[in-house]
Amino acid sequence: MKIRKASTSDVSAIFAIRSRVRENHLSVDQLAERGITKAAFGKWIADGYGMWVADLDGAAAGFAIAIPHEATLWALFVDPDFEGRGVGRALLRVAEEWLFAKGCNDISLTTDADPKIRAHGFYESHGWHCTGDADKGQVEYIKSNPTLSLFDFG
Repeated sequence: MKIRKASTSDVSAIFAIRSRVRENHLSVDQLAERGITKAAFGKWIADGYGMWVADLDGAAAGFAIAIPHEATLWALFVDPDFEGRGVGRALLRVAEEWLFAKGCNDISLTTDADPKIRAHGFYESHGWHCTGDADKGQVEYIKSNPTLSLFDFG
């Protein structure tokens, strides 16, 4: 598996993955209603978002998008054909390390509040903690930079 920076040539694959997921599914039309369009992708790159694609077996297997000025992991999705092969774990690690390297001490994400969604166990198993804050059917998770100690006041 290779994790690489996403480029504008990846936009079709990213949208295909996003519309194929089994949980937290949104169609292209539903994404567009939220301002998430193929045209917006170039702006996100220009605005300094971190975007990565996981390539596995010659195909885009998943992607992640992080927003440093919001200290947020904004998206992490794995194509259903590649689930259970470490794609999500690898993308999560890259996005977390990048956000922490950008100076974010605490990072957050939101996911579907339904406790049956697999994302809850996934994020909790990787050191994320649910804050209990929910909005519009979403719940927030946070993670602190593990390299900071309780006595690091800098």
